[in-house]
Amino acid sequence: MKDLNEKDFDKTINSKKLVVVDFFATWCMPCKMLRPILEKVEEKVEGVTFYSLDIDENEEIAKRYRVFSVPTVICFKAGEIVDSLVGLNPYDDVLDFVNRCNK
Repeated sequence: MKDLNEKDFDKTINSKKLVVVDFFATWCMPCKMLRPILEKVEEKVEGVTFYSLDIDENEEIAKRYRVFSVPTVICFKAGEIVDSLVGLNPYDDVLDFVNRCNK
């Protein structure tokens, strides 16, 4: 999972392939617990790119996408939101969510 910031965010989410962005905060314990789950899903799913974005370092992007709770995972395709998932979820739910976004 690669880190994103304001300068490369828009270019990255405009991919024709599905892009999954984990909006997180370093102080957020559920965020820390979700990261290894997302990394496992990343290994399992092909053709999808996974990124993480620190909301404290990238406040404008978090505001633009109305991320008020962390962790929030948003799927993008061609710059558009496909779907989002809020909170700490188990592996199977996160895998199902990414697979649904990728259809």
